[in-house]
Amino acid sequence: MKDNEIPFSVNRDDKRSRLVQVTDGLKEAIVSGFYKPGDTLPSYRALAPMLGVSRIVTEAALRRLADEGFVESRPRIGSVVRNRASLQWRGHVVFVCPDLDVGFFQTLLSETLRTRLNREGYLFTRASIEHRGADGKYDFSLLDAALTRSVDLVVVLYNRPAIFAHLAKLGVPFAAVAGMETSPAGAVGLTAIDFNTAVPDFIAACKAAGFGKVVEYRLHEGMCDAVPALRAAGIAAKSATLRPDYAKGKFFAIEEAGMNAVSDGLSSGRFDRDAVHFFSSEYLARGALLALSRAGLEAPRDVRVVAWANAGMGPSYFRELSRMEMDPVQAGSAVAESTLAFLEKGEYPADSVIGPVWKAGETLGGPRNQPHSIAIDSNRQQSK
Repeated sequence: MKDNEIPFSVNRDDKRSRLVQVTDGLKEAIVSGFYKPGDTLPSYRALAPMLGVSRIVTEAALRRLADEGFVESRPRIGSVVRNRASLQWRGHVVFVCPDLDVGFFQTLLSETLRTRLNREGYLFTRASIEHRGADGKYDFSLLDAALTRSVDLVVVLYNRPAIFAHLAKLGVPFAAVAGMETSPAGAVGLTAIDFNTAVPDFIAACKAAGFGKVVEYRLHEGMCDAVPALRAAGIAAKSATLRPDYAKGKFFAIEEAGMNAVSDGLSSGRFDRDAVHFFSSEYLARGALLALSRAGLEAPRDVRVVAWANAGMGPSYFRELSRMEMDPVQAGSAVAESTLAFLEKGEYPADSVIGPVWKAGETLGGPRNQPHSIAIDSNRQQSK
């Protein structure tokens, strides 16, 4: 054990989570030989002040190293570095998600994939890719470092042609998990993300409630877009693309954009209370619901609201939100099944698709002329 020595530091400006930084740093320290087989790593209690992170982070990092076979956890001794020759991994998968895209969905999908692959005996490495300089080009150095070891498959999240081209040039087998109809050039397969799988049920719900107008709020083209299908179904629909000020922080900026869009619409008289308002991001929905509450408006009594949501993420509201819900755990499980199919059978499934499901909720409500009472009041009346 090397007391008070650690060959890396946690960078507060790094977009990777503290857990990922600590885990990757310890892995590199083992692979590089800084910690040799038989060495005992500092305890999670000792690591926390050395790296300036919480004990929760260091404990989770050591647990992950044990799960992946880099160390063996021994009672009253600690985390002992295993002999690399004793690591009996069936294969190695690298997961790539550009740091600009890291969030709740991406992190939970990645963790679900890692857990399943580790359980099946495969080593899992998450590689970080950052944009470099004003030209927006990617820095592939950390990915290339991960590829110095034997790799059976690289899984790339989202449609990133530059990353696909880099991997194809290197001749590394890779699969995409992206909103695409066909596999990118050089890929072994594709898990298609169809953001619109819940749109038909949304349309049916709008018709059942008697609404012939929908306003959709989006951030970019890569999100759910219900407008074409709504129009084809005879529902008047329009889309508003919002432009958050990301200098304020990604998620705060998106929430603020949703709040400002509704506030500005209400103050200018352009907010159409006869339409269903669909917010294609849970952060946009949070801001919008806040603006509505500040104006004394409630869904579905005064306005009908539908939100995009990631399962387990919210947003929370007085009533259950009518929503298109994406489950990152189910998505990660689906990607894991396709990955394992390739690793064990040599073929990536051609029909692999993930997408949201419709959750009826309450904020779209029933028929337009149906009165809406406060849910808590009706519950109290029923209990009397």
